[in-house]
Amino acid sequence: MKRLAIVLFSAVLAFTMAGTASAATAGQSSAVKIKVNGETVDVGSGLLIEKGKSYIEYGALFDALGYGTELDPSTEILYAESEDYEIQASAEADIAIVNGRTVPSTGEIIERDGRTLIGVRFAGVLTNHNVLWNGKDKTISLVFQGPTSADKASVNELFGKMLLVEAAGDAEGIVGLMSDDTVMDLDEVRANFEQARTKTQITELKIQSFSKREAVVLVIEDTKKISGGFYPDNLAQVRYTLHKDSENGWKIYNVEVLGLEYTNIPGLFEQQATLPEADKAAIGQVFADQVKAANEKNAEAYVATLADFPEKELLKEQLTQLFETTTLNVTSEQWTVVDYDAKLGTASLLVKMVSETVMGGQTFKSRSVVLNDAVKTDGKWLLQAEAIILSSENLQ
Repeated sequence: MKRLAIVLFSAVLAFTMAGTASAATAGQSSAVKIKVNGETVDVGSGLLIEKGKSYIEYGALFDALGYGTELDPSTEILYAESEDYEIQASAEADIAIVNGRTVPSTGEIIERDGRTLIGVRFAGVLTNHNVLWNGKDKTISLVFQGPTSADKASVNELFGKMLLVEAAGDAEGIVGLMSDDTVMDLDEVRANFEQARTKTQITELKIQSFSKREAVVLVIEDTKKISGGFYPDNLAQVRYTLHKDSENGWKIYNVEVLGLEYTNIPGLFEQQATLPEADKAAIGQVFADQVKAANEKNAEAYVATLADFPEKELLKEQLTQLFETTTLNVTSEQWTVVDYDAKLGTASLLVKMVSETVMGGQTFKSRSVVLNDAVKTDGKWLLQAEAIILSSENLQ
């Protein structure tokens, strides 16, 4: 069974079962029936009602819902998997994981008499089933809320449109795929799209959560540059939140990059920008000055290579403290300017460098490829304080 990579954090929320089987007592539990999508199912005779919640043996209920289940005895983690959902949970834990999404589970999965039980309503939350209680005939019904095959097709249709728009290089087309209530900056979306022509292959698409008005979709995208301005090829895990529009079609509400791996680092140095030699030399020189300042433990000279920002003086103090205990030996192996805008006075510097750091009697050595933006201020090129590390390898 496939395992999801997860990040665990605490949550203290409880799901109640108001209006469900609270009127029943433990003595009446055997009379309660369970229906899944209208069909009565056999989940054994072990229905437990405790503190107003109905609990059923974990494996029996998930089997009735069409899931395969597994227990990892070394970690005591319970797994349940269907075509659309992958679930990880533990008895007495505070959270469960559904398709990588964290769900509070305090008091929802319990151990009683050697059995692991799960709250019926909570099982509905994990598997996207609506749970209803019919007090007249003592029936708990679970009705699947999707995604159905038609739902999945409608989600896939949006991503198909997105790839077609990308292939056509249609910036307005990509903006047209945003929802009316999108939190995306449409000018930024348009500008990023116009910067370079790319080709994306979606290698994996999984609906993380689904309702009739919102879908959260995890996508693995392999994107390569075709033409245009600077763009690093990359493999990305992206979370899309989709909302329905007035015509009941899916549109993009938000986009979050959860993970990013650059896939052609050597090729980035071939994306050299065209710029005057004087500007190129000046950008290279300010980086050389910064390296020299770091190697000489000169915090004043280091910050002099940086464009102004609110915490500049604080950075100088921090560097002064760092240089008291740390020795740096930085050398540049390769550099080029990969983006340049004469009108805005901006550029991007791509550098491959080796850094040797001596701290606390230990020596650390690494090779990094770094992307650093630069800005021309009062006729002088300066580097931005924040840089992006595209790759790094330990040389020890």
